[in-house]
Amino acid sequence: MEALSVHALRTLADVVRLKGSMDALNLRSRRPCPFSTCEYLETFLAHDEFRTPERELLFLAAFERGQLVGYLPLRKHRVRHYGVSYGRIGVLIGHDTDRPHLVARREDEPRCVRAFYEYLLHHERGWSLLELALQDEDSGLLQVPRLNPLRFWSRRFENMPVSRVELTAHSLAEYVGGLGGHQRKNFARVVRRTLEAGRAEVVSCSDPAGLRELLELYLGLERRSWKAAARAGIERDPRRVAFFRALTAANQPMAMRFQLLLLDDLPISGAVSGRFAGVEHGFEMCFDQDYEAIAPGHLVMLAVFRDAIASGVRELNLNGNYAYNKALFGAVATPTVAVQVYRVGGLPWLKAQAGLLKRRLAPPVVEAQRFNPERRAHEQHVDVRPARVEERERVRVSLAALEARGVKLERLPVSVLEHELSQARKKAVA
Repeated sequence: MEALSVHALRTLADVVRLKGSMDALNLRSRRPCPFSTCEYLETFLAHDEFRTPERELLFLAAFERGQLVGYLPLRKHRVRHYGVSYGRIGVLIGHDTDRPHLVARREDEPRCVRAFYEYLLHHERGWSLLELALQDEDSGLLQVPRLNPLRFWSRRFENMPVSRVELTAHSLAEYVGGLGGHQRKNFARVVRRTLEAGRAEVVSCSDPAGLRELLELYLGLERRSWKAAARAGIERDPRRVAFFRALTAANQPMAMRFQLLLLDDLPISGAVSGRFAGVEHGFEMCFDQDYEAIAPGHLVMLAVFRDAIASGVRELNLNGNYAYNKALFGAVATPTVAVQVYRVGGLPWLKAQAGLLKRRLAPPVVEAQRFNPERRAHEQHVDVRPARVEERERVRVSLAALEARGVKLERLPVSVLEHELSQARKKAVA
């Protein structure tokens, strides 16, 4: 077997030339994902909200006899601490993604790992810290080669877990029936409160011809959520809005989907997801804080699960953060770590050694967090909900215009969800 030849591509134009090979290799890899496609990387780099002149693309590509065997999208940039500047290499995409990883066929992963580490450790200059975040236990990148202790030091640092649900149920009733009795009762209570509040339905759309309009409706909802005040949603940066608009284009390999819970025509909760190779990836979710007492976020998530199951999706990936809340929906947390390699003597190495010493002298007290601190800090509660007459009319007009154009909208009355939940309770009792 010939040695692999590693090329470091530093411009998007060079990466795009590999588009056909990249996408074919991604589909043949152990874990095909939309975030490793050339289209997604192009879209991300064109609208990266954290882009700065100091951030440089470092796309490692391994070739054998001129054929692409594996690739690893990275980023190199300068960091300044205490007035000292140093180079840092990390994964290209660290958010809105599912465990950044090396892309190769399963049998080629070990030698790609060796080739990429060989390049980074001995040929790539100008860095003091290499950090490969969000690596799970199956990642080949955990296998750091033996290092010269006089030059390098490595460790694994705990990262946030990724919450995933394996969808083995054949219906929403079967899925809910597999959850705990307390959660089934909670779902039933949410549905009942929603129906008592007015006429309720979930509107879903995955038709590219209508996704741009559904995004605008979602953004209108987001402005009434706690995320607007916390600057934690899509509209926190114009480039992020442009990024999601670009993801709705028909040429994207990931099929985007919007779901909105309407109460008397007013969106009160919504979810944004993308589907690729049998996996549904959750991006965003929000709810109108004036309707927090109804817990509308739970109901729209039920609709997401129902649709995914009916479509034959095998896994729902709910991304990172707040695993305790996602566990209510049956999600299992996949632990991840950051693989860190330091150049001995550099500022990052000195900081890491100081941190180790501090933890030895005073071990930190870790408390399980059972709430979202940003949400708690920015929530606002009202005694009387605004009528929002104009917002309701705009939504009615917008949805009617889409349907008049032939855009496929799926409308699910919440009463249907109530019926399916009652089936789950009856089966559980029986």
